[in-house]
Amino acid sequence: MNQKEEEGSEFCGGGGVDLVDLVVDLGISWRIGGGGLEVVADWWWCGFEDGGGVDLVEVALGDLRAGFYNSNCPRAESIILGVVQRHFSTDKSITAALLRMHFHDCFVRGCDASILLDSTSGKQSEKEAGPNLTVRGFELIDEAKKALEKACPSTVSCADIITLATRDAVFLAGGLNYAVPTGRRDGLVSNMDEVNLPGPTLTVPEALQSFTSKGLNVNDMTTLLGGHTVGVAHCSFFQDRLSNFQGTGAPDSSMDPTLVAKLKRICGINANDPTAFLDQNTSFAFDNEFYNQIRLRRGVLQIDQELASDTSTAGIVSGFASNPGGFQRSFANAMIKMGNIQVLVGNAGEIRQNCRGYCHFLCVYSSVFQVALADLRIGFYKDTCPGAESIIFSVVQSTFARDKSITPALVRMYFHDCFNAACDASILIDSTSAKPSEKAAVPNLTVRGFELIDKVKKALEEACPSTVSCTDIIAVATRDAVALAGGLNYTVPTGRLDGLQSDPSKVNLPATSISVVDALQMFEANRLDTIDMVALLGGHTVGVAHCSFFKDRLSSPDGSMDPSLFQQLWTKCLYNNTNNVDPPANLDQQTPFDFDNQYYKQIKMRRGILQIDQRIASDELTFEIVKAFALNPVKFQQSFANAMIKLGNLAANVGEIRQNCRVFNQPQPQPQQQNNQVDKQKLPSLIF
Repeated sequence: MNQKEEEGSEFCGGGGVDLVDLVVDLGISWRIGGGGLEVVADWWWCGFEDGGGVDLVEVALGDLRAGFYNSNCPRAESIILGVVQRHFSTDKSITAALLRMHFHDCFVRGCDASILLDSTSGKQSEKEAGPNLTVRGFELIDEAKKALEKACPSTVSCADIITLATRDAVFLAGGLNYAVPTGRRDGLVSNMDEVNLPGPTLTVPEALQSFTSKGLNVNDMTTLLGGHTVGVAHCSFFQDRLSNFQGTGAPDSSMDPTLVAKLKRICGINANDPTAFLDQNTSFAFDNEFYNQIRLRRGVLQIDQELASDTSTAGIVSGFASNPGGFQRSFANAMIKMGNIQVLVGNAGEIRQNCRGYCHFLCVYSSVFQVALADLRIGFYKDTCPGAESIIFSVVQSTFARDKSITPALVRMYFHDCFNAACDASILIDSTSAKPSEKAAVPNLTVRGFELIDKVKKALEEACPSTVSCTDIIAVATRDAVALAGGLNYTVPTGRLDGLQSDPSKVNLPATSISVVDALQMFEANRLDTIDMVALLGGHTVGVAHCSFFKDRLSSPDGSMDPSLFQQLWTKCLYNNTNNVDPPANLDQQTPFDFDNQYYKQIKMRRGILQIDQRIASDELTFEIVKAFALNPVKFQQSFANAMIKLGNLAANVGEIRQNCRVFNQPQPQPQQQNNQVDKQKLPSLIF
């Protein structure tokens, strides 16, 4: 047996509704729940994933659609097919390899290409888990991604590449060329510890129990096990069936004696755990021969043979054995469903430029970023506090109805909290007589919105005591406020902990007079790139700044400021300011309460109020991004949402769930003697 043959696959998903007809003929978009059972080459494992509810009509009409890339990368599927064809022409086992990769990916966290991420010095990825050590096909994915990046940079996700390439490989091996709904995004987490797949001795009743709990039926399971028609398994996964089945001292009586003898020769005493084909007749053809073989008691794996004899599956096996077309269609349907398990869409996840590393979210910091993202996920509270986000939204909505300025207040709070090492709600902690908190730092003296957070926390504690963190409240409330003001209602990963420290001496935020280069250095220190910085500064579209933040641009006139704006601000801040007050000015003079891209249009016309705002419109590092956002409001909204998600994932690794957002749950250690006085000379001028 050569290396190319060392690949096996077994699959689980669902059927019931004929998705092939629906997707191909009607072009309906699908977002479907499902589960997964799989056999691998060096490892045979079986596992299940909750992909959502059971009402296929309801769940399926989601955010994926056939032809997703028709407009922005029309040759995407052709490019992928070309790569798969080249590999298939020299290595027929690539079909099994890609099927295996596809199911190992979808089973853990959904179909998000997390299986492609390489480990770093700080974190082991899914590739390091035992079941994945012999997964292969990564070079094919790399080749497809490289070609796609040349044709359509940062457009086609690695998750979609896996799904499409798998479909193409199945087709080239003789399967159906079914339509694949696309639009997946790539995941931000790959954790070796989350790969948990049970072994090949699963019984049919055990498998059915798991499948039915995920809304999948007996037909689904039997169909997907048919992927063994191109699979192999190592001898170690069926050795007991050859000589000492279940401790009887004899071979498994359900196995054909001629197959027992053949497998004994392959798996001889001195053999180094070789592999055997799971379909002994047409090992590289994607057909229904697997079912014919197990009806003849020639199933290599125990679960395969049990399908042919168990009363709940024997009839389906018989049907597929006599109807190859029926099997092919059923398998295609199940693959479509499997490919939609827990997919990331819209603003969730990213589009990697390199499938092996986090790219859109700054690959260079992936080792740190992996740790920060390890425990965040969409819908973290769906079981423990299902109404959490609705409760938060209700409070934000009622506040917004009275006070539109709550949007910049929450955006500022969020930024001030996250930008100092982590999003941990340390900005909410009140000072005590023994120790001042971050609230006492000069940049935070005018932060507001604390009462809204208190109100939300009180409501959540009544509904779900000690469950939702204050940090998540800030993140979700900020998203809601942005959406109410006209921004995207982006998805917020949750599961953050509340921090255990709040130290004013650690508050270090970029000042408004900072240069673009210096500002970028600070953003990069927080694992944010140039696009992130320019997008986040776009939050000034609903912001205000006190005159003291930009008075120097008026007293010693800044030639980069539009003269009419200069006159307007000079009158507001200097001429009429006889009482020495510090009035605020809207940073977007056109649509100050609308979350739109008007800010970028204004700074292009030299109407930036803060120095850093005006500088990003002219600096060579940022002016092209400003121009793009000014021209494309959707691009700005998407980039802002992505940057906010990214900023929000600078999460604390340890902490608690506070019952009162203003105080720590447990008494904190007495601080060491130190100078807790805040430097009052520190510049109070901040970007947010």
